[in-house]
Amino acid sequence: MPRVKEIAFTVAYLGLQIGLVATAGSRADGAFGFRMFSESTELEAHLVREVGAGEVHVRGGEWIARDRAGAPRRIKWGDRVRRRELATFDAAIHASYGARAQIARWQAAVDDVAAHTPDDAETRRLSVDLVIRRNGRAAEKVRVSSAPRSP
Repeated sequence: MPRVKEIAFTVAYLGLQIGLVATAGSRADGAFGFRMFSESTELEAHLVREVGAGEVHVRGGEWIARDRAGAPRRIKWGDRVRRRELATFDAAIHASYGARAQIARWQAAVDDVAAHTPDDAETRRLSVDLVIRRNGRAAEKVRVSSAPRSP
């Protein structure tokens, strides 16, 4: 009888592994998939704050905004996001796991920063403009934005 359990476990384990490999393309980072030649992608990120009726480009991931009481506060993207590939602005960096993975990670980062900056009562929305160069091709622009923030 123990052989039946071992066989069932082996079949279930192999089925799970085959399922992970077969669905790798549906995940942004392609986890569990095989790529003989990795994507060679560079990207530049540019942080933008939507304030009032306009947009303000943020240099270096730091800005000064007024809190609810009207006092100026220094907000630093790097206080919330520690990963270098998600906190480097206005400079080209290598997208280690490809463009899709980096776009998904930037989206999560912009959502997180927007949700966790209570000292900024001026910013209506945060966006990151990504300039992506896949495998030496022409640049492609993608914007990831947070949900609107309440004043």
